[in-house]
Amino acid sequence: MAGASLLLAWRELKKWVGRRGVFISSLVTPLLWIALFGKSFNLQALFTPPQGAQLPPGMVEAFRRAIEERIVSLFGTTDYFTFVSTGMLVVFAVFQGMFAGVSVIFDKRLGYLERLMASPVPRSSIYLSKVIATVARVTILDAILLGVALAMGLKISGAGPIDFLVAWVYVVLLAAALAAGYATMSFYAEHQEAVFAASNLINLPLMFSSSALFPVKQMPHWLQVVAKWNPVTHAANLVRHHLIGAPVSDYWLSVAYLATVTAVLLGAGLYLSVRWMENR
Repeated sequence: MAGASLLLAWRELKKWVGRRGVFISSLVTPLLWIALFGKSFNLQALFTPPQGAQLPPGMVEAFRRAIEERIVSLFGTTDYFTFVSTGMLVVFAVFQGMFAGVSVIFDKRLGYLERLMASPVPRSSIYLSKVIATVARVTILDAILLGVALAMGLKISGAGPIDFLVAWVYVVLLAAALAAGYATMSFYAEHQEAVFAASNLINLPLMFSSSALFPVKQMPHWLQVVAKWNPVTHAANLVRHHLIGAPVSDYWLSVAYLATVTAVLLGAGLYLSVRWMENR
């Protein structure tokens, strides 16, 4: 089963790279987010006294320190670019998970899925290949994003090779969970428009109700409740903890929650997807 899953996942990656428009758009969109949004929102400049203001030097310095401490307590860093760049590593997993479902839709439309189901390939391998390919895509894109972000000023605080590896594991957990959910939904969907509509309905709330772009502490109370149940929040917090040293209040609780969500979605998706294929 493992060999068949890897072989089918390799096919998925070859299709992805071969479709240059999809590949480039997958990469450019998050890069534009960090380049435009991350760089334009300069937190320190927002609280800098205007040029020409006549203030005592001691007051300016005390004000600067107070503001800096407040920003660090909220963002874990004084540089918003660093905050949003590390969040974008997780956002990649959110949007790439959708492509696992899109791949199922096109395989159904082109008749490729029927040929696969008629072959000796295990049904579970068809499903797992979508998840594995998504994890591989996220790994490639995150590596590129991280390199570009470092060149643009991402400040990594004392992170070693182990920290990078552990952060990657948390991104992989989220990517696998979302890929499992979207792939399962696409097996049962009758129309491709329903998948695209559901993806947009799910992805944007997942991103904006998480700590990927903005700290949970500053959200309205009702949105804080939503964010604390959002797996994207837990993944973003864990990644930032290892890459920039941002504190996490309940580290192991976040790890357990993210792992549980992934296990549930993978397990349920495997059962439901195989059942769908066996009933065709």
